Amino acid sequence: MDRRRIALIAAGVVLFGGVITVLRTTGTGDPVTATSVSVPPPTSLEPYAAEGVLVPTPGTPPEQPRGLTVSSGPRRLQLRWAGDAPGYEVRWGTDQLDRSRLITQPVTQIDGLENERTYVIEVYAVDAFGQRSAPAKSSGTPHGFPSADYTSQDRFDQPDAPDPTRWRLASRGNCARATPGQDEDGRRLVLSSNCAASLPTLRSRTPFVLRDADDLGRFVVETDAPGGDGELMLDLVPGPVSLVSGDPLPTDAVRLRVETGAGKTSVQVVVPAGTPTTVVREVPALEPGISHRWELVLRRDGARVVFDGDVVATSPVVPGWREATALVSVAGPAGQRAAVSLIAFDAAEAAAPPWVPAPKVDVAVSVEATSAWALEALPGVTGGQLRMALLHTDPSPEAPSFSVSVAGVTVPLRPALPGVPWRSGVAYPVVADLPVEALRVGNSGHLDVTLMTGLRVQATHADLELTGSFPGPPPRNPDNAPLNGLERELARANGTVLDASGQAVPNGAAVQRGRMVFDLVLEGRPGVALAGLAGFSVRVDDDRVAVVPTASGGPGIAGRYRFALNTGGMSAGPHMIEVRMFGTSGETRPTSAYIPFLVGR
Repeated sequence: MDRRRIALIAAGVVLFGGVITVLRTTGTGDPVTATSVSVPPPTSLEPYAAEGVLVPTPGTPPEQPRGLTVSSGPRRLQLRWAGDAPGYEVRWGTDQLDRSRLITQPVTQIDGLENERTYVIEVYAVDAFGQRSAPAKSSGTPHGFPSADYTSQDRFDQPDAPDPTRWRLASRGNCARATPGQDEDGRRLVLSSNCAASLPTLRSRTPFVLRDADDLGRFVVETDAPGGDGELMLDLVPGPVSLVSGDPLPTDAVRLRVETGAGKTSVQVVVPAGTPTTVVREVPALEPGISHRWELVLRRDGARVVFDGDVVATSPVVPGWREATALVSVAGPAGQRAAVSLIAFDAAEAAAPPWVPAPKVDVAVSVEATSAWALEALPGVTGGQLRMALLHTDPSPEAPSFSVSVAGVTVPLRPALPGVPWRSGVAYPVVADLPVEALRVGNSGHLDVTLMTGLRVQATHADLELTGSFPGPPPRNPDNAPLNGLERELARANGTVLDASGQAVPNGAAVQRGRMVFDLVLEGRPGVALAGLAGFSVRVDDDRVAVVPTASGGPGIAGRYRFALNTGGMSAGPHMIEVRMFGTSGETRPTSAYIPFLVGR
């Protein structure tokens, strides 16, 4: 990383021995140090410039956004416009404009709306100092899902989605969660993850069964995944699996893979044999946070990929099975969120097996079975199936035989799918059929499973399906909050040190004594709403040199700023610039960015 650029972003409220040190603003605009846990961070700033420092100042207000269009969808509106402002404020409502959002891209999706109700929309361009343009105005009316003859569908609009009788979530470790959308997530299913290496996978308990017709069936998903540098996968796998990871795919599996990156979107129909995909129409770059409908259509003459109603790719793939497990997976950076509005099958009629609540499964690895005592049987249970994926470092070309010990009962493990290679670093799916004697739990309420092997093996996940009867209704989803929330954050800072003429200093080189230019860019992630920016301070070696307010016409969002700094009095060697940003709300955490630089002799 360039040493002159941002070194880190951290919370601007720092805790020292239980005392919070913050900056507050006096009437003259001078921040002073306070050491009290009761003093909140400032929510407004006054301009300041030290002697010899030139700071940027506001110019004319930005131009009005152009060409605002509003597209209606189920419980949502999608807005697009043209403009080159660093940020935008979107306001909407019915009787009054009582909701708002600050963003940096000229596109956004408003969710959680009422169908068949008209909403008024206003969009303002916002410059680097919070000045606003005249609004672009429009209106829109969300509509329900278009009528479609699906044999199975879920719109995930219930308050405790996902329905456990229909869906199971699988991921590596405790890295993912499936929860009902709240507020701006608006009656959708939210898949959240805090591990970059673990993709959340939603498994349908209802099998996907092909029709005896030319149109064998279609697998439909409406979602805002994948985001930037993300991946969406729709898998149909003929076997008892909960997730599929790595390549190659299991024998006879069919996958629709959608990948985004470098401003492009690629679409493939993937099978183990590597059958090529023919692109019919290029899919445009997908804007983060905007929902689209993807369909994997299987026919006797091959497969088709349908994007928002248009065929975009074809493949000669024809499945060699009649029934498969349907999986929906999303992958992307750590901290990702993806919202799913619809999953549907247009295929032969099928039903999910009877649902029986299953305990959490704890898996240990040992060469010997563990002892079992003081265990209680699960009421109403007659048997079960344990699904796991094993990650290993074994160089052997063939998979060894495995067994598990559960409640003192030893049960063999078998491959969940034929033809899956036993390869180091690739998850290997296995299944065990558990008799009722093995389905007993201890005081923790968990089912303790011992994988008996001397190899270095890790069970990346464990999924238990039970048979029997359960007299009551399914319990509400206890994990009703995503792993990463909708907390608004301030824009992210990127700073560069330039020489007196405004040219970038070569990497590792020092700026000359006299003058230098500090170029600061505050920007937001695409598709992410930001907190309002009150302004920021600039400090050099802990000496305050500038304060720039950015909320002259309302909360600021982002922008570009250039400062001229005097280096004549600085010692030769390394120095540090700190940019400390403050929100317009007391609930917004201040953040700091640090940019190192060198001064020559």
